[in-house]
Amino acid sequence: MTGHLRTMIAATMLAALTVMMPGLPAAADDSWGGTWFTCEFARSQTPPDDECAMFDDEGFRFSNGRFTYVRITKSDETACRGEKVGQCFRRDRPAITISTSDRGKLDLGPERIRVKYLFCTQTFYFKDTEHYREIWPDEDRCFWARKRHFYIARYDGEITERQ
Repeated sequence: MTGHLRTMIAATMLAALTVMMPGLPAAADDSWGGTWFTCEFARSQTPPDDECAMFDDEGFRFSNGRFTYVRITKSDETACRGEKVGQCFRRDRPAITISTSDRGKLDLGPERIRVKYLFCTQTFYFKDTEHYREIWPDEDRCFWARKRHFYIARYDGEITERQ
C-alpha cells in the first residue's frame, strides 16, 4: 500500500470517527470544543514521542452538532515526518490559517464513540492524557476499521478561516 493511500485511508477513518455518533449532543460536551489536530509523530499504536508538540496539517472541529475537517494553509515548517515541508506545524504556533470542509452530523458519547460507516457500526473508546487524547477501536472491528490508535490535541492559538 502506498504512503498516499495509507494517508487517505487514515484521514477517512478519523473523519468517520465522528460522523453519526450516538450519545450526548456535541453542544452539551465542551470537552470536544475547539479545533483539534492529529499528533505528527504518533504511530499506528504508539503515542507521539514529543508530547504532541508538533501537529499534522490535518485536523477536526467537533461543534454545533457538526463534524468539520480542517487543514492548515501557509505552513512552512520543515521538521515534519519524512522531511515533508509544510505538512505539519508546531503546537505552540501563535496563529494559523485553515480551510474547512463540513463532514456531517456529530453526536458524542461520554465514554465511547460509535461510528456508522459503510453499513457497519464501529465502537471507539477514548481517554485523555496530559498532552493529547487517545482514540482506539473496540476489538470487534468493522471490516473498514484498523487497529490504529488516533492521538489528537486541541490547538489553542488564534485561527483565521480562509474563505
